Amino acid sequence: MADIYLVGVGGQGIITASRIIGEAAIIAGKNVLLSETHGMAQRGGSVVCTARIGDMSSPLIPDGSADLLLSFELLETLRGLCKASRQTLVVASNERVVPLSISKQKLSYPTQDYVLTEARKVAKGCVIIDASKIAENVEAPMSSNVVMIGALAGTHVTDLEEKHFEKAIESVIQRMLEENLAAFRAGAKAVAEALTQ
Repeated sequence: MADIYLVGVGGQGIITASRIIGEAAIIAGKNVLLSETHGMAQRGGSVVCTARIGDMSSPLIPDGSADLLLSFELLETLRGLCKASRQTLVVASNERVVPLSISKQKLSYPTQDYVLTEARKVAKGCVIIDASKIAENVEAPMSSNVVMIGALAGTHVTDLEEKHFEKAIESVIQRMLEENLAAFRAGAKAVAEALTQ
């Protein structure tokens, strides 16, 4: 069983990412429940998705019980920490989408070091990657969300195998398959290497 809490902002492909996780679980023969919550998602508003793999009765993850917080945007990592505990691994992209509430009030956006420090206070570990750069390096600049799916696979938080995710990517996305698979593999490698350091 695994509880995955995905956070980010509208336009980052988080809902597609959650669909890939769900499809990968189904391919692996696992039960899975998904949920999504988004407000002004098309305008950069917060987006939250959950993926609960195993025999669950609800798609909602109780506070403090996520196995993985997968964050697609740096500030959203802080907002997602309510689901974290000492059993939680945090994997975040360093992408910054400054919300209107911060820019209008001339507030400061938190630094990457601050996010790391706060995450490590409550979680068992935190890895921050440059998902956009990884996607660009494999010539798939629009696939940073798939890099983050690779990052999930690289944690081994679930017992899903890379082949399950790859088949799910092929099923859900169906375009630029080789580029998306390269993005997935690069994300998995980046996080696996970070976790062994």
